[in-house]
Amino acid sequence: MTERGRGERPVDPDRMMVLSLKPRFAEMILSGSKTVELRRTGPRIRVPTRALIYATTPVKALVGSCIVESVTTVGLAVLWEAYGSRTGLHHGEFRSYFEGREAGSALVLSEACRFARQVPLADLRASRCMDRPPQSYSYIDATTGDQLLRLAGRPRLHAPTAQVGHTD
Repeated sequence: MTERGRGERPVDPDRMMVLSLKPRFAEMILSGSKTVELRRTGPRIRVPTRALIYATTPVKALVGSCIVESVTTVGLAVLWEAYGSRTGLHHGEFRSYFEGREAGSALVLSEACRFARQVPLADLRASRCMDRPPQSYSYIDATTGDQLLRLAGRPRLHAPTAQVGHTD
């Protein structure tokens, strides 16, 4: 079993990720009923990492964010036993999703937050922050992530360093 976890470390200051999810699963994460996202291939990230949540068709918008606390890659029997109850999936859905695979990855999520304003795909394209949503997940630098968060009405997370001696 391979696991990378956070403990009390701060989120990765250099990049974020964007997770594409069916609206059903995005809503479950934002409501707190789903705390583990499964992927056939795990992301290569430093944990913890902030993830922006993109809900696919018919929503087609950034709808929230969360923190990926850890990524664990294991065989499917162990994956289901350890995380199945936190995924929002029935066992049949799990088997279908991982058909032909021997292992999968669990992304343990925390601090899910619904955006006050969803950012539709048209606005993402107009901002030049995202031409198209990722098929599964993608990585973005912190500056782009902060721009996306501002579009959603959230404050900047990676504020520039204040100038010493500057007064207003």
